[in-house]
Amino acid sequence: MPRRARRPDRSGPLTPYRRLFDAPGARAATAGSLVARLPAGMVGVSAIIMIAAGYGSYALAGAVTATGLAATALVAPFTARLVDHHGQARVAVPAMALAVLGQLALVLCVYAHAPVWTLFAAYAATATAPNMGGMARARWAHLYRADPAARHTANAFEQAADELCFMLGPVLAGLLCAGLFPQAGTLAAAALMLTGVLLFAARRTTEPPVVPRTG
Repeated sequence: MPRRARRPDRSGPLTPYRRLFDAPGARAATAGSLVARLPAGMVGVSAIIMIAAGYGSYALAGAVTATGLAATALVAPFTARLVDHHGQARVAVPAMALAVLGQLALVLCVYAHAPVWTLFAAYAATATAPNMGGMARARWAHLYRADPAARHTANAFEQAADELCFMLGPVLAGLLCAGLFPQAGTLAAAALMLTGVLLFAARRTTEPPVVPRTG
């Protein structure tokens, strides 16, 4: 008697992660989130290389980026609250656009060798960039609100994605700045941030509902 063909075993360690992307729009939203999240590890390194090359001072470059981090710590909670109250798409796109404008302004200031204070002002504007990882986790929590196991898998995936982006970002920034020109890393980061957030925001089916305002 002919043997019956064995069905391929589709179970495995990656099966729970594949099932995450069965939800409509999950793949595109995740791709956009990863594209916009990769520059998180590029921005600081790119700015330091660019400013040091233009002004000959790593101390100045470090001071500018430190000011940007301080501004982010102050602005980020307000941006997150606006996202909760008005929706991800309505807030994330203009907030990211403002951050990209800050990066482009920084490039112009360094290229024109503008006064030092303009560097601080331009880099501080990048603090409006929304937390893409947090918004992605909010979407997973909304999509799988009735499935704790899937939410756990999604959180594990997001943690791995964060680590990967923060490892690859500085490497990519260094390669671009050293291999092309000092402004290349910042320009590439700006392009990736804007492209990623537009892809992410376009998938409205995965977006969580707006949180009602409370007193």
